[in-house]
Amino acid sequence: MADEKVSHTTECQSDSHTEHLCYITSQDLHLSDKQDYDVLVKDPKFECEHCGRVANSDMNLCRPVSL
Repeated sequence: MADEKVSHTTECQSDSHTEHLCYITSQDLHLSDKQDYDVLVKDPKFECEHCGRVANSDMNLCRPVSL
């Protein structure tokens, strides 16, 4: 299960989907750019209704809701 990748949602129609955490993690950018990823998730204020990821900006989630 550790090797299983969580895919990003294909339902997201946003032009900025490549900035969403689900896309970032599906491309392993959270591993290769850990410091940049940590900035996005530090002090989270929003959660994605689709995948459950949290971020400090609603711009980094497909379906953000306030925490």
